[in-house]
Amino acid sequence: MKGVIQGVVCLLGALAAGTWAVDAQVEAVTKRAMTIQRRPVIAPPQLSIVEGSVRFEDNNGNGYLDANEQATLTYKLNNAPTALGDAQGMVCEIRLEGASSGVTVSEQIRLADLPRGATMEFAVPIQSSMKTKDGELKVFLKIQEPLGFGPPETSVNINTLEFRQPELLVVDHRVKEGEIIRGQAFTYQFLVRNKGAGFAYDVRCELELLDEGVQPLSTQSFKFNQMEPGEVKELWVSVIVPPDYPHQEVQFKVVLDESLGRYAETFIGALPLEAMLDQAMWQVPTSDGSGSGSAVFFGSDVDRNIPTVKKVQDQRFALIIGNEKYATSNPGLNPTQNVPFAEADAHIMQQYLQKLWGIPEENIILEINATKVTMERALAQLSNFAEALEGEAELIFYYSGHGLPSEATKEPFLIPVDVDGDAPELGLSLEQVYAELGETPTKRTTVFLDACFSGGARNESLIAGMKGLARVPEEVEAGGNAVVFASSSGNQSSGVFEDQEHGYFTYFLLKYMQESKGKLNYGDMFDGVRKEVKLQSNRDGRDQEPSVRVAPTIIDEWRLWGLDD
Repeated sequence: MKGVIQGVVCLLGALAAGTWAVDAQVEAVTKRAMTIQRRPVIAPPQLSIVEGSVRFEDNNGNGYLDANEQATLTYKLNNAPTALGDAQGMVCEIRLEGASSGVTVSEQIRLADLPRGATMEFAVPIQSSMKTKDGELKVFLKIQEPLGFGPPETSVNINTLEFRQPELLVVDHRVKEGEIIRGQAFTYQFLVRNKGAGFAYDVRCELELLDEGVQPLSTQSFKFNQMEPGEVKELWVSVIVPPDYPHQEVQFKVVLDESLGRYAETFIGALPLEAMLDQAMWQVPTSDGSGSGSAVFFGSDVDRNIPTVKKVQDQRFALIIGNEKYATSNPGLNPTQNVPFAEADAHIMQQYLQKLWGIPEENIILEINATKVTMERALAQLSNFAEALEGEAELIFYYSGHGLPSEATKEPFLIPVDVDGDAPELGLSLEQVYAELGETPTKRTTVFLDACFSGGARNESLIAGMKGLARVPEEVEAGGNAVVFASSSGNQSSGVFEDQEHGYFTYFLLKYMQESKGKLNYGDMFDGVRKEVKLQSNRDGRDQEPSVRVAPTIIDEWRLWGLDD
């Protein structure tokens, strides 16, 4: 009996254990099922690149991807509030087309998660090299999202520029304040200019005093992140000469350097004892050619020692236009299509007309980088001066910039900076200029044109594919008592005298005025300028010969006109 009871107990225990095992298995399966059911459903985002948010930013700020430059392409990505979920695990895929030589970007960039209803800005670093060429680069952006809900591919065009050399040098130095006297302090001033066609980066400038005992009283070192082409830095150092200084001059050494270590010149100069600031003050032009007062551009001998006459010519009026920066107003143009030194031409011409021709400053209209509206308004103002003097006025019109002929009619036009080469008819026609200048009788009218009308240019034509091709513009007759001096003839281009930083025509015109000290007549002036321009342009491998057109009413007398008439 005892054995039977023990057997029953064992049987009941086994049954109980089996039941527990089955319950445990059921519970485990149930928990697994519940875990699977709790997994969140991955909801897709609703992505778009914000319209107008794709932006190109280059380090030097000229709007181009220059050779050897870092830049950034930024864009804003939006996940709409109506999206079902957040955007996770996104990448931006980048590909290049066009002028991609020397340009480096990451092919894939991982992006941060973007919550529903949020907008974030992302960036694509771009690096160019010395191998980058002139052209147009197309950058494609494709946002990939794991569920396939990325926005459509977008693209942006970027103009690229090949490497252009900077050229750093000291273009002038002088005593700014005080006088170089033994035992006294003075201020030594010097100008550093980038005369090259490319940007200079990480510019360093150090003044060294070579004579024993001569000491600086202020900082001798200067640093600049960059200097753009044509930019000038005005620098000065306080210096003291010892009482027992044994020499008759003080030597100055300016050491220049830039990031590439190849495009800067060391300057060594000297100033004599008792050297002091000249009576004629000069001012440094700003990088965009503007500036307070009368700007003087350095690097040319005609920019200094301008003869001055005492006689004031109240009846003389002048309009001066210098159009240089066409690419700034026309995004589709390349900076090489600007007109080098046109601003310098205009500024220095103003100085000569004021000092040598005796024209009061208030009688001179100066327009730099003028638009069509500005040119028309200024021309009308000049004509109004003539009307006010009822035949006693003398008018001078000077223009330096692009000229182009109409493709259909060959009619010549002066080109404002807001007009490109595709539609020269939108510019100011020579016929209109002559008509307005001759609308009211004048004592005499003089026109100087440092521009060609063949489609050529000082550097690169405004007309695409114009290299090696030139048109012969239609000749326009001057009216009234007008004589027109033009910088070139027929289908020639009007070039630039690089060493003197002016157009050939303007430089030799000013040179003649400077050397004659105002004792000139128009005939001798034209003969001299024509000869020198033709000679120097031929030396430089160009063909340029100035021309003159004269109104029939003065055909026998214009050559004898002089400044004192």
